[in-house]
Amino acid sequence: QSKNSHCENLGSLNFFQAPHLMFVVLIYVLSVIPPYTSVTEIQEATVYWNAAQKSVIVKEGVLEKDGGAYGYYNNTLTLTGWGVLEIQAGYGEIPESDEITSFLAGYLEGLLTAEQMFNHYANIYPQMIKDEKILDPLKDFMIEQDYWTREQVKLRRNTDTLWLHAGLILAQLDGLQAGAAHWPLSMFALQFLNEVGDLLDLIPALTPRLNCSRGHGPFRMPVMGHCSALIKVLPGFENLLFAHSSWFSYASTMRIYKHWDFRLANTHTATGKMSFSSYPGFLTSLDDFYLLGSGLLMTQTTNSVFNTSLYTLVMPHCLLAWQRVRLANALAHTGEEWAHVFSKYNSGTYNSQYMVLDLSKVSLGRKIRDGALTVVEQIPGLVLHSDQTQALRQGYWPSYNVPFHAEIYNLSGYGAMWRKHGADFSYDLCPRAKIFRRDQARVMDLGSLKHIMRYNNYRKDPYSKGHPCKTICCRNDLRQKKPHPGGCYDTKVTDVHLARQLAAEAVNGPTTQGGLIPFSWSQFNSTVHQGLPQSYNFSFITMKPTLSKYLP
Repeated sequence: QSKNSHCENLGSLNFFQAPHLMFVVLIYVLSVIPPYTSVTEIQEATVYWNAAQKSVIVKEGVLEKDGGAYGYYNNTLTLTGWGVLEIQAGYGEIPESDEITSFLAGYLEGLLTAEQMFNHYANIYPQMIKDEKILDPLKDFMIEQDYWTREQVKLRRNTDTLWLHAGLILAQLDGLQAGAAHWPLSMFALQFLNEVGDLLDLIPALTPRLNCSRGHGPFRMPVMGHCSALIKVLPGFENLLFAHSSWFSYASTMRIYKHWDFRLANTHTATGKMSFSSYPGFLTSLDDFYLLGSGLLMTQTTNSVFNTSLYTLVMPHCLLAWQRVRLANALAHTGEEWAHVFSKYNSGTYNSQYMVLDLSKVSLGRKIRDGALTVVEQIPGLVLHSDQTQALRQGYWPSYNVPFHAEIYNLSGYGAMWRKHGADFSYDLCPRAKIFRRDQARVMDLGSLKHIMRYNNYRKDPYSKGHPCKTICCRNDLRQKKPHPGGCYDTKVTDVHLARQLAAEAVNGPTTQGGLIPFSWSQFNSTVHQGLPQSYNFSFITMKPTLSKYLP
């Protein structure tokens, strides 16, 4: 492989003395970096920081351990359903500050995956923005939130570890934009991508409440659930299984599984290692599905906010959910610590149930100690958490887009929705609750775990009542009335043994279990699906970080 080296002068801007100016990074790369093609290939690169010139030196086609960051992108989306990105940063011959390490990690990711970022933005934007009138208030909110966050970093990073790490996340985001500068991606586009989860609540919070004039009062109508999750303990504690299936538009299926290993000098950092399911341009999982070097596993399912009066609490002087997840992942050693960090500066957006599993509390075949499972739930104005280890000891913990904590459930408006629309909004009696309760006892290994997480027998299952989304893995494209390309489009599974190696198995695409036809875009060509596979009939593949072994 040839070594293509070039240097980017980032000017004299001191990012971290003037964090609100991080947008304004002049990149001189348009003529020197060839755009990557869509062919299946492994792209490797190493980046160095030139402190004297405040510039990034890029060496393409090589992995050099003495670089500030090095890694590869394996562009196998059309072959396996997933691209794979692995980056190591902070291990170079010349020690760099944590800010520079984070910037270089983001830069390398942008360099390697810019084409995928461009395509994913093209696909996801029309899924989120249905009315262009929302753009001005949305941009205003995003600009103010970003400015406030950068100002807090500037003022407090020397005295508060949380804000120091918030600065590292912003440095990584700025690096991402700089690395992808050879593609037409604005900072708004990259913020938009990272905030997709937050936008699910931010857009309705900023939208005039038309529902009131339609007779719905302060309650909005239900939207599609987003995700199923299951944590399963075998009867003799022989193993613990952990799984998640994402639900959203199939336009979101440009997937990248990411392995990050960032060595940070800050002594309060719990880990810089994480492996997680993700998307191009995302510095977060979104699904969520994380395996962390601290021994924590985290997954999540989204909860709706039907009581729109809560949205009056959504203000820009906050940390968005994607930022707080990253902070908690970086700083927490336990589930309790994770909940504590996550609850700070609550944005009230991407309101979800988070499940944090602490592997240090699990002794297979012997005991599962208190603190093994922490369940965290958020709505605007409130974050609650509780230790649900005792429930887990009884066999399983399911999650399916209905809040567990009674206060969250009632304040969100689920009780009112249950009374008005029936048991689909009941924590105990919604279809997925009943299916998980009935079938979880059959889960004994990764194979049976995959089966339940891909389960869709809507034609015959009495709990599904003929609806292809009243089940664990939804297929909205199979609805008789108004089919559309959305539903359950992936599954990730792991167990204690794999998770301790930051390894999992993952599949991309709508379920084909029980003879369901594979999804194809041919019937839904009006939905933007730039760069995506034409059809989906992939198998599970193993995801595991390999870079430390790959390098000599």
